Amino acid sequence: MTDDGYDTTEKVERTDVGYRLTIESKRGTGTRDQDKVRAELRTEEPPTATDIGGLAEDVRLAMDRRREHQPDAEDE
Repeated sequence: MTDDGYDTTEKVERTDVGYRLTIESKRGTGTRDQDKVRAELRTEEPPTATDIGGLAEDVRLAMDRRREHQPDAEDE
């Protein structure tokens, strides 16, 4: 768990044609309050720390944008 409250996993897999980096982030546990973002990067060379950091930042920003809109929140 990261300090932003999201449960994030990173996975690097070797494929026949290179590498696949997958980063998935979840928040919440119930059907109505759960957000999930998944991003993939495919490269011919092993992903660098810059690749991983950039993709992780994209996922974090996407999660933040999802939390901006709360469908059950009432306007006051």
